[in-house]
Amino acid sequence: MRTTYPASVIPLLLFIIVAIFFSRFSLATGNGIHAIIEKVRAVSYDCPDASLLSELDATLAKASLTNQQRFALSTARSHFLICSGKHEEAQKTLLENIDQPYIDKTSYAFASAIYQIGFIYDTKENPARCQFYEQAKSLSSPVKHSDIFTSASLAIITYCSETDSTAERLGKMFNVLERYSDEGSPGELAHIRNSIGLVYGSLGQHALAAEQYIKAHELGLQVYKGSNKVSILISAIVSLASSGQTDEAYKRIIELGQLNQEIGNSYTNFLYQYSLQLYYRKQKDYNRLAYYLPQFKEALSAVSNSYYQSLYEWHATELCLFKNDIPCVENYLNSMRENDSIIPPKFRKNLDYLSFHLSMFILLDDLEGAKPALASYTKLVNDKQKANQSSAKILGAANLYNKIYDLEFEIERTERLRKNTLFAATALVLLLIAGLGFYLHKRHLAAKAIDPATQLLNAQTSISRINKLDTPEDGRAIAIAIFDLSNFRELNRKIGSTKSDYVLREIAKTLQHVVRGSDILGRFGPEQFILCLHNIDEVSARTFLERVQTALDNTFEEELSTGDIKVQSNMSIFITSEKLSNLSDILDDMIMSFNISNR
Repeated sequence: MRTTYPASVIPLLLFIIVAIFFSRFSLATGNGIHAIIEKVRAVSYDCPDASLLSELDATLAKASLTNQQRFALSTARSHFLICSGKHEEAQKTLLENIDQPYIDKTSYAFASAIYQIGFIYDTKENPARCQFYEQAKSLSSPVKHSDIFTSASLAIITYCSETDSTAERLGKMFNVLERYSDEGSPGELAHIRNSIGLVYGSLGQHALAAEQYIKAHELGLQVYKGSNKVSILISAIVSLASSGQTDEAYKRIIELGQLNQEIGNSYTNFLYQYSLQLYYRKQKDYNRLAYYLPQFKEALSAVSNSYYQSLYEWHATELCLFKNDIPCVENYLNSMRENDSIIPPKFRKNLDYLSFHLSMFILLDDLEGAKPALASYTKLVNDKQKANQSSAKILGAANLYNKIYDLEFEIERTERLRKNTLFAATALVLLLIAGLGFYLHKRHLAAKAIDPATQLLNAQTSISRINKLDTPEDGRAIAIAIFDLSNFRELNRKIGSTKSDYVLREIAKTLQHVVRGSDILGRFGPEQFILCLHNIDEVSARTFLERVQTALDNTFEEELSTGDIKVQSNMSIFITSEKLSNLSDILDDMIMSFNISNR
């Protein structure tokens, strides 16, 4: 039987078919654009792959993009511009983009745009950087846009914590470093080390700063791409030269030159020429400075940053001063008088620049101009001397930097012993006896808490410590895992029933090697182990626990006597963002899950 449709229905059917086709096409296109956005995007502390820029530009040229897609791609492109030294162009684009209507201000792209603006202002030492860093931090969290949260937090500690003492700022830095030390990527750790170096540099502790920069550089080489491979190395070279380590500074310049040849783009060449300028000016080697200055000027065309242009003009005038070229020096001073803002704030805090400034007036025999120049130079020298004499800052920095808690304990113990010498011999003996009794009591309690077969915490102690854990921080959780050895008896038969404790000890050693010092690890049952992680995000917890189980299962992979038998384990996981209040019920449910699985 053939169905006949009225003529008026046919156009409607065609419209529905076409609408379905275009909706599916639009969905597929949207997914494709999203994939490109994810592909070209880089974390805040690294540079994107320069080879992807052409694909990004081609995608941006499409007329079918939504406002949000175009915004996300444009923000990613600004990241490319920053990494190639084109800060002015990137800033103009970003400031225009964030004021557009109909963009998602909770998105990664918006948070990234705000952070990038803060970073560009940072390179110019513009106080507005703090406003944007604070906003970027508020738009992110340790879970949401975590790279931006970390970068903005470090920048705020470094530049925007004026009410905090130096020791407090460094303390916050090392807290961040400690938080990332176990699970942080080399890129994250490099970013943190670089920020610590900046704080040391602000103290005038250039040797300590150089050490942090070099550690950051070596970590960054593992993951950074393109020009980001040399960005931290510049800071290390400046700090090495400022601390008198000229040989090491020159060695690092050679390394920078080799990286420049390897990467081979205009921005890394600019950074290499920049390092030579800084080094030879610091060494007062004006002949070599004059030789490399034209190359530095040519390399300037690769960047758009007024600071670097001011640096070139300073160095060019340094050569005029060296040659007693009075008209050249006068031209520079006249340009300063006409526009005082052309001198970057960083120059006004640089003793080398203030010395150069004073020398110009001396060459011109301008006593009136020399007086304020000398006053500025003298004030900065005095300020730096006061800062360097602040023993509390340096001691706090050293304590935080080295984490020498054992040494602090030893100092306290020595001080107590010194005071105890005032007491009579009898009192000293009694004190030693009491101390010995306390020590033995502690040893006794510690022995009761340990499982003799594995030397791990026993079940009672493990559960007691887990019960005492505080509520996790926002965005963090408590993760508990129980590992059940499903083929324990088979392993015993293979290795020998008399060696059951040996099997347990080997498995315990494996677990001790992979868990972190702050984790709670114990023997939960005859064939079971318990592990608790505190203050960890859920995704990291699951990944970490899977890694622990894999290591457990591979315990005897190099043990010839076991043949092809491996440890086989089941894992039950419980994760909560709240304080534990019913641990017994939770553990019962986890054990029940094993029983159900076995049945």
